[in-house]
Parts: sequence; structure tokens; C-alpha cells
Amino acid sequence: MELVPVSCRIPYLLKKIGKNQQWLADKTGLSKQRVSDIVHLRMDNISIQRAALIAYYLNCNIDDLFVWEWR
Repeated sequence: MELVPVSCRIPYLLKKIGKNQQWLADKTGLSKQRVSDIVHLRMDNISIQRAALIAYYLNCNIDDLFVWEWR
């Protein structure tokens, strides 16, 4: 079994602070496409460093970025 993200909470967290994916891309240095890939779970993996950077700008914990499930 492994812990996998089943849903991304980044859009909710962005809305909560009145920002959008382009703002997050600009802050993190990621492309808007890469942010979109993360949001839509179209990535193989996200590094802990990248997740920490996103969580920093969204003022949350890393594990708040996704809904996790054991599979």
C-alpha cells in the first residue's frame, strides 16, 4: 500500500487567500502549466521541496495541499 493524493486542495487554498494559479506560479518560479499539472494530479510525483514552497506561499502545511488516501 502507498499513500497517494486523490484530490488537490490548492484551488480551494488559493481562493481562500484571493489568489490564482498564475500568482502561485509567479511566486514559486513554476510554469503555470506545471501548477496546473499539480492541481489536476497530472504528475508522477511532487518533490518535498516543491510542496514545501507551495505550502509556504499558501500559508498551510504540506499535507493540507492534497486529500490523501492509502491504496
